[in-house]
Amino acid sequence: MSFEFRQPRLRHGAPDWVEYPEYFITVCCKPKGVDRLCHPWVSSFIRESVAFRQKRRIWCFELLVLMPDHLHGILSVSERRKLETEIQSWKRWVAVKTGIAFQKGFFDHRLRGSESARGKWNYVSLNPVRKGLIQKAEDWPFRWTRKDFER
Repeated sequence: MSFEFRQPRLRHGAPDWVEYPEYFITVCCKPKGVDRLCHPWVSSFIRESVAFRQKRRIWCFELLVLMPDHLHGILSVSERRKLETEIQSWKRWVAVKTGIAFQKGFFDHRLRGSESARGKWNYVSLNPVRKGLIQKAEDWPFRWTRKDFER
């Protein structure tokens, strides 16, 4: 008889006492490696669709960065909403309106503290720099913070 050790799975759902859980997400386009998102009209549509949902308190994006074939975000959702449902609904809407094909599902990681949130914020902000697309994170035209969605 052989025994195979398995890593315990992280519980992605937030505990009952967490009112507005915060998540780091990655949503990928297909095919991989093709610039689908970093075009003025597409990025404008995505920004407006995120802001629309933000104004209706569906979610609250603290940071959103578009890369050519994927996007990263840091957001929270209220306890009345399910992250998976909201992201899938938004992806469907964007796909219909822009013709962008998304990979099935998305990656999410619940942020469990300020240190984790700071680390992910830096990771997301510096992604275009790491990819050699720009020199400074603040120069990336496809990066928005909460303030940008409240205008």
